[in-house]
Amino acid sequence: MSLSSPNAARRHVRPQWRGRLHAHWRHLRDLAAVALLAGGVLVALNGCSATFPIPTPPAASAALINGGNDGLLIPLHVERADEDHARLGLPVQLDGKPLYVALDTGTQGVRILKSTLPGSNYTRAGDVTSLSFANGAQVVGAAVTLPFSVAGTKPVPIAAQAVDVVRCLPSAKRCVAIDGYTGEFGWAFSGIAGVGADLRSDGCCTQPLRALPGNIGQRYLVHSNFAKPYLVLSPSSALTKDYTMLPMAASKDGATQWPKGCVRVADKMTFCAPLVFATGSSGMIRIETDKAPNWTGDDEVGKVLNQGNYEAAIGVGSWAHRYESAQVTIVKAQPDTNRIVVGLMAMQNIDVLFDFPRGQLGLYAAKASESFAP
Repeated sequence: MSLSSPNAARRHVRPQWRGRLHAHWRHLRDLAAVALLAGGVLVALNGCSATFPIPTPPAASAALINGGNDGLLIPLHVERADEDHARLGLPVQLDGKPLYVALDTGTQGVRILKSTLPGSNYTRAGDVTSLSFANGAQVVGAAVTLPFSVAGTKPVPIAAQAVDVVRCLPSAKRCVAIDGYTGEFGWAFSGIAGVGADLRSDGCCTQPLRALPGNIGQRYLVHSNFAKPYLVLSPSSALTKDYTMLPMAASKDGATQWPKGCVRVADKMTFCAPLVFATGSSGMIRIETDKAPNWTGDDEVGKVLNQGNYEAAIGVGSWAHRYESAQVTIVKAQPDTNRIVVGLMAMQNIDVLFDFPRGQLGLYAAKASESFAP
């Protein structure tokens, strides 16, 4: 295996070699020696901690579709992160510095490792908050004001979370963040760009695409298929004519939230809740419910009640999509936080259109049913 650059070394390292530093420091020491010889990658071990190079983003690129009449196409990149799970990468600029982030349609706002930013004395834009992930990791930091740009757009100020703590939740003490970093925060990327609908529980950060100049990010679509993933800003009606348009939910304060949909799991259950399409989630279908189904048994909040492959179907309004076999995970949630999360693996044949001016979500799949081969 030839490692010709720091990023190449990082992307080819198998995840089990970099996990659990306390238990496998000898593997990391050997890996550091190989990387240093092959490409000058510095992995400095100091006791039980590790410092890795800041991920180098691919060159930013974008192309006008039909001279701009049909939108601006921004290529996305497929990277492997924790447990070898795929993620979609997006090159951005923060305060003029090129950085590499994971694109997540399931959260809102830019969350970036504070140590990767070019400056330190940024204007405070909010309190210290935390965000928890399905893999048991949690990031903590205060919101600051930063200039944000993507694909050569004019920089605009946004409130972003400057993350200075990456850790495991108390209920997941040996999660992927046990050593203070994850794939999204320090290994494959320097953070995430959350470009989804508004979240009831999170008012931390500015939705970055919606803040772009000229309102070019008020309407956009995400094609997440690994063969050629991309983001299109301001797609024309000609490009989106086959999408099923559905009203998003509107909160009392006017926020545009995910619509309510349903999932059917074989003949075992039908569950309805906000339907979230999340490219940042590595699984297929995750049901977060505050009431345990009668066929799974119960447990404490955050615990997996059941996981398996089932015939499944998701639907919202007049749109539906079926899976002959999908991995379904059922998790006990906090009261009144029910939701259905459709992850990246289940979005390989589903395109999602966000139309915030009209308060609509558009969905498109070439086929209404698919067979998933793990």
